[in-house]
Amino acid sequence: MPDPSLLKPDSIRLAPLAAPLAVTQITGWGTTYWIPAMLAGPLERDIGLTAEAVFGGVTVMLLVSAVVAPRFGRLIDAHGSRWPMVAGSLVLALALLVISQATGTVSYLAGWVLIGIGMPLALTQAAAAAMAQIAGPKARQAIGLLMMIGGLSSSVFWPLSAFLEANVGWRQMCMLFALAHVVICAPIHLLALGRMQAQRPRDAGPGARTPAPPRLSPEERRAAFILMATAFSLTGFISWGLPLQLVEILKAYGHPVAFAVFVGTLMGPAQVAARFAEMTFGGRVGILTVGVISAALMPLAVLLPILGPPSPAIAIGFAIGYGMSAGAITIVRNVAPLALFGKETYATMTGWLSLPQNIVFALSPMIFAATMRHSGPTATLILAFGAALAALAVMMILDRRFRDRAAA
Repeated sequence: MPDPSLLKPDSIRLAPLAAPLAVTQITGWGTTYWIPAMLAGPLERDIGLTAEAVFGGVTVMLLVSAVVAPRFGRLIDAHGSRWPMVAGSLVLALALLVISQATGTVSYLAGWVLIGIGMPLALTQAAAAAMAQIAGPKARQAIGLLMMIGGLSSSVFWPLSAFLEANVGWRQMCMLFALAHVVICAPIHLLALGRMQAQRPRDAGPGARTPAPPRLSPEERRAAFILMATAFSLTGFISWGLPLQLVEILKAYGHPVAFAVFVGTLMGPAQVAARFAEMTFGGRVGILTVGVISAALMPLAVLLPILGPPSPAIAIGFAIGYGMSAGAITIVRNVAPLALFGKETYATMTGWLSLPQNIVFALSPMIFAATMRHSGPTATLILAFGAALAALAVMMILDRRFRDRAAA
């Protein structure tokens, strides 16, 4: 029998909750979103795919996920995250098997259709919902810890993918990644989530009752949804499009390629640092206020290369400022719906929120690439600055209107 004190919401230990899911999130994102960068050259060489088609897989993934995420969110709210996440891991394994056998654009993109189906079942939406369902009043910290560790995905899988592609080829690499979902991720979701849900405090137990989630009127729920969807879509528009142009932007401002690549690597640690700070100190500040602070940092960061002379300090400040803002807003995007809508409908609401967000995310890389190609780096940064200012304005309205409700 476990110590009864460990079953109380206020004594839940976060690391044992988040660590198993962090493994599956690192693996899930590392074997999907991050692999096109490693596949572009080999796929062009072996089956004649263009770079646009290879990276178009991510666009297909986002659009398919936008369609299915609301329905899967209702499923997760109704039945818990365990079995949907097991199913999601198996779908992602099948997707990678399909990609490993691709002979052209159609068969390659068919794999990404399956990834789009598996994404809301096995990745952030379902994992954050699991934390909300299990961690009780510590859900915010648990989600933050999960996001922080999950941010290491590219650091793990970029070098691993490069090694495997060079030594066994891209087809075998995809097959090995599919195997990882079957033998690592699916068992973790089956066994770890089953154990955690079995130890979850029951609402009927004395001293284990969690506070009732804030209740909003239908009009307030609609307003909160619209404001969050707008703010998160605008911040995501920047974070899905701007980083892909960062090296080219810095090169255009006169920085050497090696330095530009080095500066790009600083974004990841900055995001992890911001998530760690939010997880450690954010409990003292409302999650919507954290959203305002992180949204305010973004326009300042993207303005630096325009206003200052092209110097290493300016470039580093730009990358770190952007990374910290993007890292913190990721937590806000996953915690704010929990704070306003409650855990009972958390996955459903995040699924609906992903519909407009994923459409914007899918279009963002193309818009930033076209702006950079036709108008140059300053216009690209001005585009990001305008979106960042708009996001800040919407976040301020959301915070002012619902701050007390989110803190309830």
